[in-house]
Amino acid sequence: MATPITVGERIVLHLAQYSKHMNDFDAPFEVSQDGIGEALRISRAHAAIELKKLKEAGTVTERIAHIRAGPVKRKVYFLTEAGEAKARDLKDFANRQGIELSPLLDLRKCKGEELWAQLNPDSRALLAKAVVFRKPFKRSALPQTTISLLPENKEGMVDMPPALRESIPRLMDRGALREAHSFAADYWLEEGDYVERLHHLLQANRTLEAQMLLSNRGWQMALTGGPELLASLKELDHVLPRYAREIRRVKGETALRNRDAAYGLLVAEEMLASGDADERLEGTALKGRSLLIDGKAQPALDLLLEVRKARSDPLLDCDIAKCYSLLGQKEEALQMVEAIGRRGGIEDPDVLEEVYHRKGQVLASLGRYQEAIANLSKAIGLARPGDKREIFKAMAACYEALGMDEKAREYNRKAVRRSGSA
Repeated sequence: MATPITVGERIVLHLAQYSKHMNDFDAPFEVSQDGIGEALRISRAHAAIELKKLKEAGTVTERIAHIRAGPVKRKVYFLTEAGEAKARDLKDFANRQGIELSPLLDLRKCKGEELWAQLNPDSRALLAKAVVFRKPFKRSALPQTTISLLPENKEGMVDMPPALRESIPRLMDRGALREAHSFAADYWLEEGDYVERLHHLLQANRTLEAQMLLSNRGWQMALTGGPELLASLKELDHVLPRYAREIRRVKGETALRNRDAAYGLLVAEEMLASGDADERLEGTALKGRSLLIDGKAQPALDLLLEVRKARSDPLLDCDIAKCYSLLGQKEEALQMVEAIGRRGGIEDPDVLEEVYHRKGQVLASLGRYQEAIANLSKAIGLARPGDKREIFKAMAACYEALGMDEKAREYNRKAVRRSGSA
């Protein structure tokens, strides 16, 4: 439904919420130009233009004040007596006309139940689709509305307030919730984010498509997927036989990369129960690696050596070297790690990065920090996509052990980023 409430009037209604702070020494951020723009989903420039008009009309007053927890003073705005009267008139008008005021103001402060009760069916359908997204999405993916219902930033992206993402889905019926997740699943297909697509496919009960996705792209997802992917995989039951082996492989790799030893052991037992000899061998390797994550070096070593009799694998050799190191067999660990790659080059860049990373970890555990840094640097130098925080953490630890504190701080700073590049 169209609303005659203008942007300037929305600012008046917004400022009416902060009148009690007019004489405070520290003013709320929400009464600054940036705060007003952020709350009402308009640009700072647009807010400045509207505030100038309101000031000229005698509706708002301007002063310089400290912003709470801020280092500098800024211009802040409050309603004059005329502005307070205008705010009361606007609220009375909105009540008479049945206009929804909450979505026009700060969406972050709306309670889900109250907001949902105020919305008409079309607005509910729009909000339902928005709140199921876990990550920011393009505002253009959803229809435009006559009210500012979605918080859009200057890049045209929407990131819904966490409180609404949590509360609104509980108010929706199962069919509407599945429809919203289905919409999000198709959005992420276009965007190429398969981890998010998997999550929404499962929530939409499109399990066959979820299994097909994992069969086709699961390994690629496992190599870079974090806890979100692992959580989705744990929800996936009753896999069709034609997809089962590949999905177990994806589950196992994701468990290892997220250091979830318990889930890795669970998947390993499923593999070992398989009638396929190759999968049983993969299950033995997964069990050994899961035990290694759990700190059980000797049983891990026994299993990994058993696998090594059947196949050559540089990553397996790295894990065996790590077992030796944990068991105090430093000479064996060093011989194993130095032999990796001697019998032939490693062509797969993903494998090569992982080899350098694991070799670096083993060498660091042996106190050979310079050699460890050389290998970890090679891993970073490959510039493969994905999360590099663990490599950066290992680099920082090596530099710290060498007493190179500045370099250690540099790599610790890099390690806090979501994903890294050199």
